Amino acid sequence: MGSSGSKAARAAGSTARQYPTRAPTTSSTSAPAATSNAPPQAPPAATRSSSGPTVRPTPHASGSRDEAINLDASDPDFAQSLRTLGPVQPNPTMSPTSAFQNGQGVQRNTPDLRKNPAIMVLSARSRLQDEADAEFEEGGRRGHVGRQYLDVYTIRQILQMRDQRKQSAAEIEKTLGLKEGVVARLGGPGVVAMAYDTGRAQQEINMV
Repeated sequence: MGSSGSKAARAAGSTARQYPTRAPTTSSTSAPAATSNAPPQAPPAATRSSSGPTVRPTPHASGSRDEAINLDASDPDFAQSLRTLGPVQPNPTMSPTSAFQNGQGVQRNTPDLRKNPAIMVLSARSRLQDEADAEFEEGGRRGHVGRQYLDVYTIRQILQMRDQRKQSAAEIEKTLGLKEGVVARLGGPGVVAMAYDTGRAQQEINMV
């Protein structure tokens, strides 16, 4: 004899435990929750619609550059910008070789070359050299008034005749064939004189 609780426990222990033979089917309510986070699938390839022409033109090769190639190679945006900008007005600068006539409002930015000191010196030197060459070619001819351009040797002769021989300016000019007034342009005694070096016995012309 025993209690009813112990009898029920013994009956449950003697009964064999049974397991399910197949997996339980998933309910239709849990399926949307499991697949809600999955990415959407792409439509099949058969349903895609293709845009554009399906027939392409035959490529044409050309050895010369025609208008169609120029239009294809041009930049429409850049061309539109140039048309919007319009013609550009340059600064009013003139070139020395320009054929355009200068207006009243145009001023020259370059200085006048005739007022350049270096060019003025070179021009004067060239002019004096031409006059000296022409005077040398006319020397000894009848009617020649005399020389006015002197070299170092002629200046030394003038100083010797004036300071050592005490000759007058007229006599020196007549002897050497000089123009009247050339000796006076050298200055009086003491302005231009001969310099003597007693050690080397050489004479030089110095400006005092």
